[in-house]
Amino acid sequence: MIREVEMLAHSIKELKEFYVDSLGLTVIKENQTSFSVKVGESSLSFKESEQSVKPMYHFAFNIPENKMDEAVRWITPKVPIILDQDKQVVHFKDWNAHSIYFCDPAGNLVELIARHNLNNSTDQLFSQASLLCVSEIGLPVPNVENAVLKLSHARIFPWREYHSKFAAVGDEQGLLIVVKEGRVWFMSDKESYPYKLTIKTDVCEVTLDDSNGMNVTRL
Repeated sequence: MIREVEMLAHSIKELKEFYVDSLGLTVIKENQTSFSVKVGESSLSFKESEQSVKPMYHFAFNIPENKMDEAVRWITPKVPIILDQDKQVVHFKDWNAHSIYFCDPAGNLVELIARHNLNNSTDQLFSQASLLCVSEIGLPVPNVENAVLKLSHARIFPWREYHSKFAAVGDEQGLLIVVKEGRVWFMSDKESYPYKLTIKTDVCEVTLDDSNGMNVTRL
């Protein structure tokens, strides 16, 4: 499980308005240069970056596996959905999942994903409470195989077969999407870049930045 994710952002005020006022997430803590919100069993934090730096990340939230249609209706008034060949919903057949994508005010690529392998269907109407956890966070690295090895030593193992440009590590409650630096994010025209990032899972803490690379500390 991904418990905490901390990222940089160049537009803290606009981000807080989006995640708190538009999406309805609860603020856990805040000050003039940062804030954290609760996303189900996880927390999402943004810290103000230098004005010359405009970081961009990719992350996903799990939603109940039977609520994709409601998720579309819920998010549409709040932010435009990125279309995939005129379709709002992307079907990942191999992953047995459906997703929608949008960009937040900082330009982060955000995904709501319904994973049908998970037993989390519900009769409750879709709301901010339907964002169950941070289920994915992108990790751009120079060498995917080396990163997977480091994560495996910390007891986070590949979920599927992987290759030199892409690996999904962990499980469907929390996947680290390890990609080769410069790889264009799916549903985006933006290349991946290792902006400063901290991820806390149940078993380890992962940090990332462009100068020190990726570090993994077992908890």
